[in-house]
Amino acid sequence: MPNQNAEYRSDPSVPEYTLTRKKMRNMRMRIDSRTLEVRVSAPHSTPLWRIDSFVASRASWINERIAALAAVPEPLVHGAEAERCRAVLEEWLDELMPVWCERFDVAPPHLSLRIMRSRWGSCRASTRRITLNLELARRGYGMAEYVLVHELSHLFELNHGPRFYALMDHHLPDWRERKAALGPL
Repeated sequence: MPNQNAEYRSDPSVPEYTLTRKKMRNMRMRIDSRTLEVRVSAPHSTPLWRIDSFVASRASWINERIAALAAVPEPLVHGAEAERCRAVLEEWLDELMPVWCERFDVAPPHLSLRIMRSRWGSCRASTRRITLNLELARRGYGMAEYVLVHELSHLFELNHGPRFYALMDHHLPDWRERKAALGPL
């Protein structure tokens, strides 16, 4: 059922968007990650010409954001592709784990691989268990290495504070670039 407050726009001089009027102070715009639809929320009193101007002024951002969202692959689901990702990640970790455990001077922790919806990895220092997202196999060897080093660092420093970042800087100096390239899940 469509939103009762929505006004559908298709002015050719302005990127297409769906407008919803709300009790609010400022206009907001977002791109729906599933439908790639531009959605604008605006106060009831804002004239339509001002909303069109707002959207038009952000046309390049809209195009860049839609292109970036369209390039994101569909989420991994259980099945043949997930098993291929598991095999690739296991092969990479057979090589990476001994190297990084030696550099950290730590015995290899228990490692789990699974589909995770909101994280690239997790670490439970108390049980020495690291879990990595199977999606890392689709992102590349360097990204898997970054997340592994990140989680191994949590064995020594639980929080993302100065000591944690010092560990990351020491062990993987380019971690910030890798983190930026990996992006959000």
